[in-house]
Amino acid sequence: MQRFIRSQEDGPPTVRALLERPPSVPEEGWREAALARFEAHPELEWVAVLAIDSRPVALAGRPLGLGGEPPLTGIDHVDPDLDFAAAVHLAMARAPSERLVPFLRCDSRGRYVGIVRIERLVTELADAHGRPPLLHH
Repeated sequence: MQRFIRSQEDGPPTVRALLERPPSVPEEGWREAALARFEAHPELEWVAVLAIDSRPVALAGRPLGLGGEPPLTGIDHVDPDLDFAAAVHLAMARAPSERLVPFLRCDSRGRYVGIVRIERLVTELADAHGRPPLLHH
């Protein structure tokens, strides 16, 4: 399922500032290609799965455990001018299993540009409002 999320014109910092570009793999043979990318790059968490025209069809996440299958997720396209708070609200409104799946960013022709990780959105939003003191038990 793909959703297109629009932005407001003016306001606070936007998701454009948090764009990352993890590698992509072709839709045909995506499992093997994704596993090879994850094996070669231990820090990698996501790869975009692209159709032949460079349009994203899914995100593949790092497999859980050795020999695991990369989990494949649907994608949400996000406008680069969406503010952090609105993006976090949209992410939290998704199904629990999809809340931390990154938003996808495409160009005006629908081609893959990169992702915006939800963890970074939450961190930036928290930092913008100051960090509370650590709780002591």
